[in-house]
Amino acid sequence: MINANSIKAFQNWNVYNCSQTTHFMRIIIFILLLFCLPVVSGAQTSWHTLTNAPHTYRHDDMYFLNPQKGWVINPVYQNQTPTQFGQVWTTDDGGATWTKIFDSSLSYIRCVGFADAMHGWFGNLAELGSTNDTNAFYQTSDGGHTWSVVTNITGSKPVGICGISVVTDSVIYAYGRVDGPPRFMKTTDQGFSWTSVDLSSYAKYLIDAWFFDKDTGIVVGAIDSPSKALVLSTFDGGATWQTRFTSTTTFETCWKVSFPSRNVGYASIESGLGQFISVPAPDTTHFLKTTDGGLTWSKNIFSTTFYDQQGCGFINDSVGWIGGDYDTAKTYKTMDGGSTWFADTTFGVDVPLYNGGVNGLGYAINRFRRFGDTLMYAAGNTVYKYGAGSAAIKNVPHLVDDFSVYPDPATDKVFIFGAEIGAKFKVFTLSGKEMYSGKIAATVQYIDISGFAPGTYLLSVSGSKGEVSTKSVIKK
Repeated sequence: MINANSIKAFQNWNVYNCSQTTHFMRIIIFILLLFCLPVVSGAQTSWHTLTNAPHTYRHDDMYFLNPQKGWVINPVYQNQTPTQFGQVWTTDDGGATWTKIFDSSLSYIRCVGFADAMHGWFGNLAELGSTNDTNAFYQTSDGGHTWSVVTNITGSKPVGICGISVVTDSVIYAYGRVDGPPRFMKTTDQGFSWTSVDLSSYAKYLIDAWFFDKDTGIVVGAIDSPSKALVLSTFDGGATWQTRFTSTTTFETCWKVSFPSRNVGYASIESGLGQFISVPAPDTTHFLKTTDGGLTWSKNIFSTTFYDQQGCGFINDSVGWIGGDYDTAKTYKTMDGGSTWFADTTFGVDVPLYNGGVNGLGYAINRFRRFGDTLMYAAGNTVYKYGAGSAAIKNVPHLVDDFSVYPDPATDKVFIFGAEIGAKFKVFTLSGKEMYSGKIAATVQYIDISGFAPGTYLLSVSGSKGEVSTKSVIKK
């Protein structure tokens, strides 16, 4: 609560300085006063099962355009009971409700990514698993309701796509696949044209990637036969590559990669690849960690017993999770940057009907998606959400100070979510110059800041009762 002295200080300032100071500057000083007040801790942050999300053997991927709007996909599993077909589901309210918008009995839908609410892509494993669909890459222009084959590709034809990285609304990368061949695709015009290159001289498999910007990124997978875990990096948008890590252990593949900050990153290592080859399960499994932005990587013990690692996600440099598949699919957590791991018993629910292990149990987490250091989604046998309080969205009016902005820093678009519909907003420079104004027209509103000069701006939202809240936004 605001104490009496703070209120009196603000009132006194208002009386004696109103004639010389703008309303905007009064807001800023009031915010500074609030920073001096004691902080009361909020609700505990934990994982919640999104009860209305679809259930399946495993959702191989998901993509969230912002914390409210997202898509989740699952592949064709015709050998499961009941049969699961390739599906695309979407949410507009942070996972509280979901709608199935596409259903296919042909495509092994492996990965998904969207440039905006309408334009997106999914990758197909093509001729692997339970599909005979030879088309590797699909696109949509209506938010995922209908899909067509991407044909405008120059270079080496992709045979299957395992991952998609949306860097900006124009620059997107796609790569794959597990079991090869290693193809790396790129568009700089939101998919109007794609180039594809064969990275066989560097890799055998390409599985996942993490791009810091349109030119700088990390791609993980495997090299050689039998496979060895591999990490590659590029600083020129994929024109050239450098090998950053190669395992000395065979039958290993880097599966997923997560960077909670620019320098600290983690990668899970799947061992054995039993779905393609028959090898003994290893006694010890490992994961990779970097503290210099991916230039060097250390191999660290994850478990002294076999664990089929897949999904990897970190909420900050120290706290993160690795999820598995089949019988080893309990999700494990670290709170000390990977030095120790323990089963996270608060995570998820078992859905035996859809899981394919011997015991028919597990969460099968294959993908984590992070927003800042307080919000994360995970896709496995269903969809999970990490955050404070209940994951359900309550249909109550929003207080003006409930709103959030994403991304921050931003390049071209800043999304406002959680603000009261009809509330007025303005963007100011730090010197008080008004740059933009408008009204909140939907649950997710965006501001185009592409024409702004790089720097820090202030976004002020005024509620229906006259209350005002301000947040900073950084333009890259």
